[in-house]
Amino acid sequence: METEKHLERLRYGSYNDFKIIYNKYAGSLYGFVFGLTRSHGLSKDIVQETFIKVWTYRENIDPAKSFKSWLFKISHHLIIDEFRKRLKDPVFESYLDYSDNLQISSSPSVEQKIDFDLFIDRLNKAKEKLTDRQKEIFELSKEMGMTAPQIADKLNISEQTIYNQLSAAIRILRQQMSGGLLLLFTLFVA
Repeated sequence: METEKHLERLRYGSYNDFKIIYNKYAGSLYGFVFGLTRSHGLSKDIVQETFIKVWTYRENIDPAKSFKSWLFKISHHLIIDEFRKRLKDPVFESYLDYSDNLQISSSPSVEQKIDFDLFIDRLNKAKEKLTDRQKEIFELSKEMGMTAPQIADKLNISEQTIYNQLSAAIRILRQQMSGGLLLLFTLFVA
């Protein structure tokens, strides 16, 4: 009953009631999202985006219907949208290939230690060791999926320069990556 009162007031723009609803549901929603994504950063973003949608569409809330179902449905759609975007990302594609190989060849405890967010974070830190040109060529090739001729045309340099810079960048990045992440990086640049 108390929740229905907060939802009713939220429908009319009560920010205090919005905060009460947020505090009531954010924890369980985060648990739901994290169970599907296994990413702390992505889970926080989806929970935040879900509550932004709640605020935006607050006038559509029907206190007589299950608010929790509506809330989780919004999150579920946001998760699906995010995975659709990521499936088109060459970095994520390499991570999925790596995860499939890991499931076949090792125990689940090793798999749980490898986290896409950790990989991206380490890769970004490792890329700081590259020159600007090496970083640009690496990102165009390995993250944007461009071929050497396309990069050469875009940057107005020779294909051989592309190969040389890319080779040097990969050598530096391999030195910077460690453990299971080095194996993932090796699969990523293959």
